[in-house]
Amino acid sequence: MADILSIGANAAQLYKSALATVGNNIANLNTDGYTRQVANSIENTPTAKGSSYIGSGARLVSVTRAFNEFTESNLRDSGSELSAQDPMIQYADRIVDVLGAQNSGLADAFSKFFSSASNLSSDPASTTLRNVFIRDADGLAVRFRELASQLSGIQQETDDALSLQLTSFNELGKQLFSVNEQLKKRATVDVQPPSLLDQRDRIMREMSKIAKIHVTESESGTVSIRLDNAGGTLFVDALNVATLSANFDTDTQGGVEILADFNGTVGATSSVTGGELGGILNFRSQILSPAIENLDALAVSTATEINAIQTNGIDATGARGTNLFDPNVDTLGASGFSLLITEASKIAAAGLARVTVNTENAGNAKLDYSDIVPGSAIPDFTLNYSDAAGYTINGAAVTSDASGSFTFGGITFKVSGTPVDGDSFSVTQNTNAVGDNKSILAMSRLQNKQVLEGDRSLGDGYLDLVSDIGNASALAKISQEALQVVHDQAVAEKDKVSGVSLDQEAADLIRFQQAFQASAQVIQASNKMFDSLISIR
Repeated sequence: MADILSIGANAAQLYKSALATVGNNIANLNTDGYTRQVANSIENTPTAKGSSYIGSGARLVSVTRAFNEFTESNLRDSGSELSAQDPMIQYADRIVDVLGAQNSGLADAFSKFFSSASNLSSDPASTTLRNVFIRDADGLAVRFRELASQLSGIQQETDDALSLQLTSFNELGKQLFSVNEQLKKRATVDVQPPSLLDQRDRIMREMSKIAKIHVTESESGTVSIRLDNAGGTLFVDALNVATLSANFDTDTQGGVEILADFNGTVGATSSVTGGELGGILNFRSQILSPAIENLDALAVSTATEINAIQTNGIDATGARGTNLFDPNVDTLGASGFSLLITEASKIAAAGLARVTVNTENAGNAKLDYSDIVPGSAIPDFTLNYSDAAGYTINGAAVTSDASGSFTFGGITFKVSGTPVDGDSFSVTQNTNAVGDNKSILAMSRLQNKQVLEGDRSLGDGYLDLVSDIGNASALAKISQEALQVVHDQAVAEKDKVSGVSLDQEAADLIRFQQAFQASAQVIQASNKMFDSLISIR
């Protein structure tokens, strides 16, 4: 009777624990990070009765989690890759909004500047049109500086975001190290408190959202964490936890170095990939830094090309033109793009040279000039023609190409028509050129001139800059959609193993309740049998 009573009592205790486990699962249905628990039982050692063995029931051996390391690892990795897309999209869209907007982008400023140059070329003596040109030139300079400031602001935001994410990652590392300390108190993972293991896994999932991690689990359930992969920088082990920090390079656009301090040894790490941190680093290196560099390059090209025309012209006072924009933009970038000329009379609308045809010329030849190398000296020479020597300057023969063009003193000249022996042209500084529009006309035509690499104009260069960033954002959105599907599948796979299902718990509840009732019946039967024996006289 004692054996039957013991079997029934142990079984009742076993199914009481099983029912408590099911109840706990149901209670934690909506608890974030909770893993379904399972009550595990084993058979008691049978009792030998002669040549036979009589079962002695079962007992509860452990309450463990319904857990699969592969699905958990897959969930971490997919979550890390998905999180990396958010900064790319968020910040790239910010840049596109800034660069592409009519009131903040360069397209409108370029259009107004070249339009005012074109209008001035129609009446280069107009003071009103000259003032409009200066206003729009200043508007172009202001727009360059504003865009540089906006990009600098976004860079500062990413600096702060990096520091914040690193702080969060370090804090999670400390929490995981603390959990490791508690897990070391038990020899195997099977006897660890399920809630402690849930806490460990929840911390690692949060870490993977910030940066991709590689996890190595010991027999006791303690974990070692490396950044990115098995060969990455060690971050957490059983004895130590590292501290990550950022070293920002102020001399390099977007330059940042991630440092890892592990047990007093500090070194740079290139293992930070994936997650929010990896996404921010990718945005800075793939989008932000190229955008800043390309905007600076465009500012340099714009100032250089416009200054070249301005300094190769003659202003309203008859003096050679000076730089319209600060040439220091070459070192300061777009943030240093500023207007130097504020007086309308200083706009060099007229051409640098004046060609005077000898009144005694008998032929119909004409001489004109176009391109001028920046910094070329003011011309002062006479072009002579003779049947014997052709065209000469100071007695030296002039060699022209098939179109009649030749270069002298850094200026490209072109002869058209048919000369007659003895014809000549004098080329001197352009004086009394108030109505001359040669220089400002060249500036207005700069809008469509192919001055950038790849035969692109200044406006094309800006559109390419905006387009490249927009394309990067679009690709990140496509990747995000694909990675979201992968992550959703990983979540579903984990839920199949570890998630709480009310249908399954309800079935277990009924099954364990019936088993508990049956165990009680065993105890009752044992009591009746014992009472029957006692009543025998």
